[in-house]
Amino acid sequence: MTFSTLDDAVVLAALATLMAMIMIGLGFLYRPNMASLLWSLMFVLVTLSAYGTVIANAASLHLLGDAAAGLAFGAPAMVWSGLRAARGARPYAWFGPIQALLSAAAYPATDGMGIHSFVFSLLYLIYGIMAGLSVLELLRRPERGGGRLLPLTLASAVLPVIGIASIIAVAITWSVTPGSPALPDLKAISQLAYLTCAIVTLLSVARYPVPPGSDEALTSFPAVVADRLERARAADEPNWSLIAVSLDDTDTLRVAGGEVAFRHIEERFRADVRGSFPADADIAADGPHAYLVLLSRPDGSVRDHIRAMLDRVATMTDDQPLAVEFSASVGWAKAVECDYDADALMDAARRARARAEASGGHRLERAQARL
Repeated sequence: MTFSTLDDAVVLAALATLMAMIMIGLGFLYRPNMASLLWSLMFVLVTLSAYGTVIANAASLHLLGDAAAGLAFGAPAMVWSGLRAARGARPYAWFGPIQALLSAAAYPATDGMGIHSFVFSLLYLIYGIMAGLSVLELLRRPERGGGRLLPLTLASAVLPVIGIASIIAVAITWSVTPGSPALPDLKAISQLAYLTCAIVTLLSVARYPVPPGSDEALTSFPAVVADRLERARAADEPNWSLIAVSLDDTDTLRVAGGEVAFRHIEERFRADVRGSFPADADIAADGPHAYLVLLSRPDGSVRDHIRAMLDRVATMTDDQPLAVEFSASVGWAKAVECDYDADALMDAARRARARAEASGGHRLERAQARL
């Protein structure tokens, strides 16, 4: 029997290279945007760090090895920035590269000092904290950290715990062996696990920003609304309305039924909404379990369609995954009351829907007319 002498740094370099190629080729080039760019650069950063470690080990260049190890500490910050960019928030894209460079400078600067191990553990703790911030971003997404987000959510949640354990281990062993590394094997394994979970989750999010099972919001819908309202204003048509609909108690339903059952509930809700309004209505997803419906009908007809939809959503069927009545919240805004302004109309309908949700759900709220 032969035993492999393959260096773990070589394994990490090979995996990081493969993951960078996958993210760039199947993620960024498939859907180029700030989020997929940041995630691709993150894998490139880890690849450079891994190859730097391989070269350092082969040439016995300890300072290069320390710098390469510190370079990888910017990875979770770049994941966090990408998740912020994906939800339309300010990404702070500079933070990850700055953290990587500072870590790559700080760690080798303490080579030969008694605090060398402590500095590495401190940098690792910051690395873990950034991963923890990614958990908060993942929980803000429609899947609430579950489903395809679960691998990265779990991996990111573990890193801060390892960082704290590393600091404690350094503090305990400081008086005996102040220069010895703390939990080196656990840190190496956690890095491999984190990268593996990151490619699984981030590639899916990069290619399909909206969760599977939900309609992707029509990027042209605001333009469609604006065009319809412009023509309605010119023709003096007062009957245009925008309906904002959302499924109630989504977090409770997800916990009670699990991801598979909740996906079936979302699919049924989608069918109920689309089947309750006339064929000439424009319907677009407003998130994974919310919709916007633009139609031109008299108020009485609009109210009938909304009532029919609420009844349809609340009707229990034999094939539904949970034996409970579902409900929806509805906001209704009139174009004429919003001066035929598309942005104002959508904002008014969403605010009315939010009031319906805050009042307990399963109800209709009319938008307040402009004074």
